[in-house]
Amino acid sequence: MSLIQIGSLSSAAVTKNDFSLSAGEPDDVFQFQIGSTRNINLALTDISASDNADLRLYRDNGDGIFNASTDPLIQSAGKFLNDDEAINVRADAGTYFAQVQRYDAGSQGGVTYDLALSATAPGNINDFSNLLPTEVELGFVSSNATRTGNVSNSNTADVYHFTLGLFTGANISLTGISSTADADIRLIQDINQNGIVDAGEELRRSTNNLGQSEFFQAFGTQGNGEFLLQVNQYSGTTNYTLNIDVFDSIGIA
Repeated sequence: MSLIQIGSLSSAAVTKNDFSLSAGEPDDVFQFQIGSTRNINLALTDISASDNADLRLYRDNGDGIFNASTDPLIQSAGKFLNDDEAINVRADAGTYFAQVQRYDAGSQGGVTYDLALSATAPGNINDFSNLLPTEVELGFVSSNATRTGNVSNSNTADVYHFTLGLFTGANISLTGISSTADADIRLIQDINQNGIVDAGEELRRSTNNLGQSEFFQAFGTQGNGEFLLQVNQYSGTTNYTLNIDVFDSIGIA
């Protein structure tokens, strides 16, 4: 096991790229601290083809030493093959360990991966998660698409990836939000493909109040028509329905 010290984690994303795992060294552990209640965001991406790795978040039990048997498991992610993995969870001040572990049954040999970490402020529309793992792949959207999800303190953000045709627009809405919760959406183009929301990459956002639906439009003429749609918890726990309703945008400025 390799232990990598990150130090104090803040809203500024930390990236650890081109790390590798093997049958002999099957896991890496990244240790970090947060000084107050934050949304911890972890994104495991670019897992090598035909391989698999899982992501887990533990809280230190007070001894400063990582032990998966005695440190409380806060959250885990274990998707198929080399799909992106994500953890977005609200957590109190303390020391935490992010474990990346090679999944032996799903890997052909050595596994390479990228990991990004950040800790953003809960209930702050100016400090949403800035990490962009593809949690749900919608592909090329040529007809209306609907997906359901949930945001809560245990899952503070979801990220959807999709593409629109050049002369296609989309009405994007988030509906079905609980009257006791608030969820927001924003549209992003990862221009430099670094998996981080950088300045100028947010195209649209909708941040209405408690229990209200969210809405904006997207157009395939923007950039290369490739988008990331992020659903963020502002407060409370709620199921939601994401609607992408496409239309012909020829002649629309």
